[in-house]
Amino acid sequence: MTRPLIGITTWRRAIDTDLGTGRPAHSLGTEYATPIEAAGGAVVLLPPTAGVDEVLDRLDGLVLSGGEDLHPSHYGAEPQDGKSYDSARDGYEIALALGARERGLPVLAICRGLQVCTVAFGGSLIVDIPATADHHPVRGADEQLSARHAVAFAEDSRLAALYGTTTRTVNTIHHQSVDTPAPGLRPVAWAPDGIVEAVESDDDWAFWAVQWHPEKMTAPEEAAEERPLFAAFVAAARERAAEPSAGQKGTR
Repeated sequence: MTRPLIGITTWRRAIDTDLGTGRPAHSLGTEYATPIEAAGGAVVLLPPTAGVDEVLDRLDGLVLSGGEDLHPSHYGAEPQDGKSYDSARDGYEIALALGARERGLPVLAICRGLQVCTVAFGGSLIVDIPATADHHPVRGADEQLSARHAVAFAEDSRLAALYGTTTRTVNTIHHQSVDTPAPGLRPVAWAPDGIVEAVESDDDWAFWAVQWHPEKMTAPEEAAEERPLFAAFVAAARERAAEPSAGQKGTR
């Protein structure tokens, strides 16, 4: 059986290489591809350089990855002092989200990806979450990767059915979150401090958007708990790939 083709967006960074320091690169942590491939997907990386329609017409599923903040001007807010933004990535990912929704393409949106979809579909964000016991200010890498808090799922949500529970523990790396939900998306998970931690489509679109980073929960027990999310997404992409009328796919 042909593996469904899953596109994952990348983050433009300056990295040191044998050819010099601060070389521009389109990058993505390997932890994004690993669970997609383990669930049966074939991964292709998506830098913001190609035509949106041409890309989407060839994909069976789309992962909008985490990364730097979306520029606040996209939802009528002011940028933060000292923050860097990537306008090319913003525009590309907003267009990908809109095109995926138009096509009914399965989407898994992670952290920034949830925020991109919220803004693309007409919602807004909290530019900087006030510090609480559940959401601390940005901290060192080790502490940030190890931080955890509880989330509570709406009982009738797809995520509650997927995880088989209405409460669980997740990691927390973000400093922004949903303010005004986008039309067509409904919040379905919350941290104890009230911050929205997941949204779902209010129709039958195969769309999952979580504010935590399931791909970074790599300890065996936590990875096993996150496996159903990746499995459900890839299964939806596989079903999409099997539909002769889906999209306008070119040969591959």
